[in-house]
Amino acid sequence: MDGRDDLYFILEVGRAASVGDIKKSFRRLARRFHPDVNPGDRTAEERFKRISEAYDVLSHPDKRHFYDENGFYTEDITERRNETTAWGFTFQGFNFTSSAQPPLSGVFSQYFTSQKAPRTPQRGADLEHQISISFAESISGLKSRISVHRYRACPACAGAAGSPSQRESGCAVCGGTGKTTRMKGRLQFSAICEECKGTGRILRGCQDCGGNGRVARTDNLDVEIPAGVGTASRVRFVGEGDAGLHGGPAGDLYVITNVAPHPFFGRIGEHIQCTLPISFSEAALGAKVDVPTVDGMAVVRIPPATQNGQIFRMRGKGAPSLLRPGARGDQLVEVRVVVPRIADERSKEILREFARLNSSDLRKDIAKD
Repeated sequence: MDGRDDLYFILEVGRAASVGDIKKSFRRLARRFHPDVNPGDRTAEERFKRISEAYDVLSHPDKRHFYDENGFYTEDITERRNETTAWGFTFQGFNFTSSAQPPLSGVFSQYFTSQKAPRTPQRGADLEHQISISFAESISGLKSRISVHRYRACPACAGAAGSPSQRESGCAVCGGTGKTTRMKGRLQFSAICEECKGTGRILRGCQDCGGNGRVARTDNLDVEIPAGVGTASRVRFVGEGDAGLHGGPAGDLYVITNVAPHPFFGRIGEHIQCTLPISFSEAALGAKVDVPTVDGMAVVRIPPATQNGQIFRMRGKGAPSLLRPGARGDQLVEVRVVVPRIADERSKEILREFARLNSSDLRKDIAKD
């Protein structure tokens, strides 16, 4: 069994964990991976499903006992294992009148062994890969080559886990019948052959993959990062994760972007933000000012009496939208009025004259103690 499929591993507890520890770990993981907390995240949704299935088994004493003994659990298997028709026993020569015989349930429990679960297809695990890109690349998008360590289908057996030259042969234990017979005194039992799991055939393990059907390797992949990604964006590549088991589908690969900061621009979702210094006279009288954008220089109109910290919106000058194909966000320009240092007397006289002509009490509305 792949360690990642172990129910204790999924719930992040040890095999000796108490019921209380199991419940506590389940609640912690459920809050973290619940679909309502991670809308649209298929990885979190799949993880939440596996956590719930693991908790359903390990929180139930009978189910957990069966899983600990057999390494798997299938719904209602504990009930089916007690159905006599599933085991094919006979009462040939059995003496029912002997009071010295133990109860039937005690006799049967000594010889009934459960059939192991069939090798059902299992989906491969999803993988994540971090990639660092520049601010400009996040706006324009890019193609990049990355190295991914993952499980892929074994090329020698094409994922079948058997030898390509001689994959199957008759089971020597049951003679190809799929059943074995056991005797206890005059009681005869017919049970599923443990060697071939009732198939009557033995699959020869592939030497290249050790019978797993997968091999670990590092692949170089060419990926395309769309325009408009930001830090922590997850770009999904279907089928590029781990190969599945027993013919199951491959998992997905998620490339997570880390965008380097820009000295002038910032990001708020699909909007670009910047701070633009303007002079006192430009703020007072108004002006047309050149401002950098991701597309080059553009002009923003500063109206008269502009105040420090005022924000102007340049529509369509932001980052490409990941949710609205073909659309772009806006550029938000926050102005910062720079007050000059006055050194010459002529400038000081002009400002004094300006103050006399535009006298007003800016602090008249401030409450006095």
